[in-house]
Amino acid sequence: MNTSEREVTKLVQQGENLSLEFKSDVKGYSDRELVTAVVSLANTNGGDLLLGVEDDGTVTGLNCKHLDVSSMPSLIANKTNPAVSVRVERYDLQQGSVARIFVAKSRDLVATSDGLVVRRRLKLDGTPEAVPFYPHEFIGH
Repeated sequence: MNTSEREVTKLVQQGENLSLEFKSDVKGYSDRELVTAVVSLANTNGGDLLLGVEDDGTVTGLNCKHLDVSSMPSLIANKTNPAVSVRVERYDLQQGSVARIFVAKSRDLVATSDGLVVRRRLKLDGTPEAVPFYPHEFIGH
């Protein structure tokens, strides 16, 4: 296991937080939901999205449609406004392949191409969630 794979394994072990999101890809995570998850990270503090990991930290691997991660950055850039530039790397762990999507914090508010503006927040139990970003909250951003 190389250094990057160990780093991803550590991220999985630490669990989700405000800047780390896990998404299952067993059934083929939809492009629309993927873009929404990236927008929520960009509108908060940035962070990493690990595709192929369940909410409980179980690595279940990438769906066959996401094994080639080379098209993800252009998909995300084309489906966000303003365009969000991400870096995507694939790691082949013992349990399965995982895509790590690096998302920087955006200077401006970002929306999906469908006009959805979301951000991340922590629920009372400490787990993160994506919620709508309302107009009265824009000023504080």
